[in-house]
Amino acid sequence: MTESMDGKQGLASDMAAAIRDGKTLPRMPADLGIDEAYELQKAVVAAVSGGSVAGLKAGLTAAAAQAQFGVTHPLIGSLYEQGRRLPGVSFPGAPGVMLECEIGVVIDAQGSPKAAGPVIEVPRMAFATPQDANGVNLLACNIAADRYIAGAQLPMLESYEDIEARLIRDGETVSAAPATEALGGPGPALEWMLDEARRRGLPIQDGMLLITGAIGGIHPAKPGSYRADYGALGSVEFTVT
Repeated sequence: MTESMDGKQGLASDMAAAIRDGKTLPRMPADLGIDEAYELQKAVVAAVSGGSVAGLKAGLTAAAAQAQFGVTHPLIGSLYEQGRRLPGVSFPGAPGVMLECEIGVVIDAQGSPKAAGPVIEVPRMAFATPQDANGVNLLACNIAADRYIAGAQLPMLESYEDIEARLIRDGETVSAAPATEALGGPGPALEWMLDEARRRGLPIQDGMLLITGAIGGIHPAKPGSYRADYGALGSVEFTVT
């Protein structure tokens, strides 16, 4: 990357402003590398969150999503504390606003699981051009992190092989997939996320929520009444206007 340090800081500031204000991201450099993208992500997260990070998120956990964005491995980013929403919330749909069924894991200071349960992530894709929509740029913008809806967090199960996440809109099924679809399930996903967070210098703190990857793909947030049914784990309801 040929930009000066001032240029990188300026790009991070512009990206953070776009994320905070719900605007389109600035054009991205053509030669951004993975390590540079992680450093840019840290600056963006600090500027957006003001230091208040609620947890971590796994992104591009499915092979198809990795192929779409031109990478060969999952990515990790942060959750903004101000992005937390409660079940029953209503929010407007907009271009780039998406929905993902996930399982979240609440950890202690050592990274051991304290609880786990349903989470709906509401990321926002806001690239300026289709050419910018690649995995490295997605990493730099914190994997499109925006909002998330956390359901009830229960004692973590030994196995999630019998758990299915079903997203239902106005009574019609949008997606249905096993909880093991994302990195083999919450247990293996948590292990990968903790290892990757330590490798990338991301914080691991008591009470953090780690969301472990999309189950059943990513879907446009079309208007409607939604229920994400996780069977024995419960459900999360919300409305897109």
